[in-house]
Order: sequence, then C-alpha cells, then structure tokens
Amino acid sequence: MLLVEKRDGRARIGKLINNKEFDTPLLIDFLEKKDFELVNSMDFGLAPYPVKEIDLGRYKILGSKDKDFVILAGLRVLQPRKLVEVFNSLNTLKPIYTPALADPINLPLLIYLGVDVVDNIIPIIEAYNGIYYTNDAKFDFGILKELPCNCPICKGGIDKLKDAEYKERSRLIALHNTEVMHSQLRLIKEMIRNENFRNFVEAKAKLMPDLTVILRIADDLNYGYKFHSAFKKSKVYFNTLESFNRPELKLFFERAFEAYKPQTKTLLILPCTAKKPYLLSRTHSIIRAKYRIKVNEIIVSSPLVVPREFELVYPAINYDTPVTGHWSNEEIAFVAEKLRKFVEKGNFEKIIAHVDGGYKRVVERALHDYDVEFTSNGNLLSNVSLSNLKRALEGRNEKLDLYNSMFEHIVRYQFGVEMDLMLSGDSKNENKKKIKIRGRYPNLEVFSSNERIARIDTIYGMLDVYYPFARFLVGRGVYTVKIGDFEPKGTIFAIGVEEADNKIRPNDVVIFYNNRVLGVGRAYMSGEEMVEAEGGIAIVVKRKWKW
Repeated sequence: MLLVEKRDGRARIGKLINNKEFDTPLLIDFLEKKDFELVNSMDFGLAPYPVKEIDLGRYKILGSKDKDFVILAGLRVLQPRKLVEVFNSLNTLKPIYTPALADPINLPLLIYLGVDVVDNIIPIIEAYNGIYYTNDAKFDFGILKELPCNCPICKGGIDKLKDAEYKERSRLIALHNTEVMHSQLRLIKEMIRNENFRNFVEAKAKLMPDLTVILRIADDLNYGYKFHSAFKKSKVYFNTLESFNRPELKLFFERAFEAYKPQTKTLLILPCTAKKPYLLSRTHSIIRAKYRIKVNEIIVSSPLVVPREFELVYPAINYDTPVTGHWSNEEIAFVAEKLRKFVEKGNFEKIIAHVDGGYKRVVERALHDYDVEFTSNGNLLSNVSLSNLKRALEGRNEKLDLYNSMFEHIVRYQFGVEMDLMLSGDSKNENKKKIKIRGRYPNLEVFSSNERIARIDTIYGMLDVYYPFARFLVGRGVYTVKIGDFEPKGTIFAIGVEEADNKIRPNDVVIFYNNRVLGVGRAYMSGEEMVEAEGGIAIVVKRKWKW
C-alpha cells in the first residue's frame, strides 16, 4: 500500500507499506542488495510488458499478476509514444515499478510520469561497460582526465580508479553511478516538495531528444491532467517550447476563458512587466497614476495573456519568461489566439493598444479585423505616447470597481460560482453595497457586514475563504469533502474521507464537514483519489468551526 504525502502532478512522495516501511520514490539497489525483500515479494511474471502489445492472450497468462504493484518490465524497447501510452492506459493508484529502465538522465521524467520504484540495474550494467555518470551526462571513463564528483568513491582521485583491475574498477564505478542515482532522487524529492518539479523536468528533458519527445507527447495527451494543481507556491519559468503546453497553463486559460466577464465597453491592452503583480510595476503604476483607468484591461505576455482581473491568480502572479525583444512566429500565433478569445468575450466598442514591438505584432495578428487604436510611439512612457493614450481614453472612464471585479472573477475562476449568490438574496445591488475591500494591494480581503469572507493568498495565487463562504460552498456542494464522524486536528487522511467533489485538485482550498464541524483546508490529493485511496494525506486543516 502506498500512502501519498505530497503530489506534484503524477509525481508523488509517500510511504510504501509492504511488511516494512519504505520512502518513495524508492531506488532498489541490486549491487548492495538493499531493499531486496521488496523485490522478493513481487510477482514479475514470465513475460515483460511489451509482450502485451504483441500477444495479449499470452501476456495474460505469462505477465505479472502482482496485486500490490504495477510492474512495467521491458519498457526500454518501446518508442516514446508507445511508452507514454502505456502510462496513460494505467488507471490505478498502486505503486509503479519500472525494472531496468532508470538512469540519472531519464529519472526525473520517469518520476514525473508517476513511477514510484526504480532500480540501479542500468547504472550497474553501464559501469561494467566503462560508463561513468554525472547527474546530467554519461562519460566514457577512459577519456576522463579528472573526476567531476566528490562522492566517497571519487575522493581518492582518478588515478586510483584507473589503476584498479577491470572487475574492481567496474564495481567502484557502479557504486559511484548508484550514488549519482541517489543524489538525483534526493533532488527530485525536494523539487516535488517545493512544487517546482515541472520546471526541473523541462530542463532535464532537453538533455536527450527522446526525453523531449516523451514530455511533448505526455502533454499532448493531457497525461495525468486531473492530478495537476491549478495553484502552486512555486514560480513558473516559461523557458522552453514545452512550457507553452504545460498543464498549469492549460488550466489557467481553460478557467479564465470560462470565468471572464468584462464589464465595460472599452478595452485597454498593455504589455507585461517583469514585476508581478503588474499593478505594482513602474510602467503600469505610472500609467494608472496619470489617468483614472476605469476600463477593462488585458495584459499581453508570452505565453500568458492576462485580463487585469486575473493578475493575482497563479501562474500570472508568479512567473518569469526570457525577454529578448524577439518574438518567434510560434509565440505570436499562440498568444494572438489567446488574446482574441478574451476579446471575443466582451462587447467592446473601443479597443486601445498601448504596446509596441512584438506585443504590437501580437495585437495586429489577433485583432486584424477590429478597429484598434495604437497609442505608443515606440516608448510606452514617452510624453507623446502618454498624450496619445490620454486622448484615446478621454470620455471612456466607466463604472468599474477593479478590486471588486477581481474578487468576483477569482471566485468564478477558482470555485465556478458567482459571488452575488454567495452573498445570498435576490437584491444584488443591495448586497454589493455591503462588500468592502480592505488591505494594501495585493494583500486584499473582502468583508460583508463586517464579517471576513475571503482574502487573497499571494503565495499560491488564489483565494482563502472563511466561515460565510465555507458554509455557502457546502450548500452548493462544490469543493467540499464529507468526512467521518470525528473532529480533525491538523491532518485529514484519506481513510477518513467519505465523499469528495471530483473537481478537487491538489492544493485546492476545500471545505470539509460532517455533522459536528465545518472547516477549510488545503487538498493534498484530487477528490477522486481522496475517496479511492486506502490512506495518505488528503487534507491539511487551516481552520474549523463548530456548527
């Protein structure tokens, strides 16, 4: 049984219980025979997994029938697409073991795909073929002039290894290669804990063409999509082509397109800034200080396009992208498509674009059949540009309460409900008067009748909610978890969950309840996994109330 403690997509950290306890992801050491009792308990069958693709009937007879593990032997012979399809076909929470497949270069991607147990068979074989590992490369030991490592094996220097007999030298290199595997695994675990694993995987995938192909195919197939978080505490680095297809970006656009409801007849398009959130940047601050902006705004970046209402939402609140001034045709096409979709959500009578360079090319492509007024002369903050913007905005200040609109949009984005309904009653205008936004941007809180409803969690780029909102969500049955008849302390385990909303993803703010208590927590699993798993952390409690 695997008790999951932390997820980042399909990758997971946990405790494997099999007579004794093992930390996962786990490396089985065939050299030192470490954790071999686990191997001895497994049913490997007589046919590797690829036989299933050749002769399903024979595989059913000869393949692994292990009840506790998914054992995927022989994957090394599969082409990238077929390998991803194998993982994509698995519908199980059981731990996955891939014998004789892992090395330090492909290890991050294997864990990303959901592998829980690996071994050092390949590192041992390659050591006896004279292959020396680092975390990011493999070297023919014979051509090395010095050892790029300070592990116990390498501390003695390269001459000691070169002077050793073949068998002893190979054994020592195998020990070194195994230590590199352990080192890489420790790093992977920290990346998962810090919710930074996807950035790491994208970087490592560039080391080998096949790894890049596997990652691209996994993204195209939306592999493990329901396990990926919509909100994270880590910064997103959009550094590669693969960044444009990562799950959190898909989630952002999917939710933002659905939730966006512009309230004015005028749209102002602005470029992104290095500082996040954008409102705190020098460029946006100067523009807003000169003119009372009361129109809808959309900020263009790459690959993000962010209506102002969503700038406090992950990943818009916490990302970085390389800026060279050059936009590729692929970037322009991608961003232009997203911009147009947002614009089509509104009924804009006037569109103003205060952009230049690549941003202008994006707007021109996206809105080629719209009447767009461009106001920048090449320098956004020049007197000429600002005068042009002032003239374009004259008479266009409409009734828009930005902070109020932000909360309305984030509620819709995060929970799929309307804030008006949460305030209850039919008289929406009367209820809106009761709303007060307090705090210094971006640390905003919303109150109704002097009772706190929600606040912006700037670490995760989401809303944190309080009793009135929690009670409302329970009534609507969204992002709720019904637990057994007990009062939770700091953690709720999956075994204590009776029902959970299938929309729940890891890191979501969820409402747990039973007949005695109502509380707010952070999900550590998807809603589906909370119900199906035999154990593991389901929710970490933030606050609770008797009711």
